[in-house]
Amino acid sequence: MTLQFSPETKGTAQDWIFMQEGAWLKDSEVRYYIAPSKGRWCLTMLYISIHDPLRFICQEMADYESEKKAILHAELFKRTMQKDARGTQKTNQNVINLHPN
Repeated sequence: MTLQFSPETKGTAQDWIFMQEGAWLKDSEVRYYIAPSKGRWCLTMLYISIHDPLRFICQEMADYESEKKAILHAELFKRTMQKDARGTQKTNQNVINLHPN
């Protein structure tokens, strides 16, 4: 068995784009959304920037056979995903002034 490796080379600016674009995730609130779909309950996790609520990422996690089980998994995912263990980082919902007409 031979080990294959590539020689070490200097990184480029392209290699760090994901770090620059994802830096806002450290200041984000984690929420979840559960919706019924085809007889199952689909769980979607939301990462919302606390500084700009219009900047968010939705990640579909899984689907479950009961709503109770989906809520249980959502709470567990939320605790492990959020960077702020106490949950004190919250988005300001008054930043977006939407007036339904």
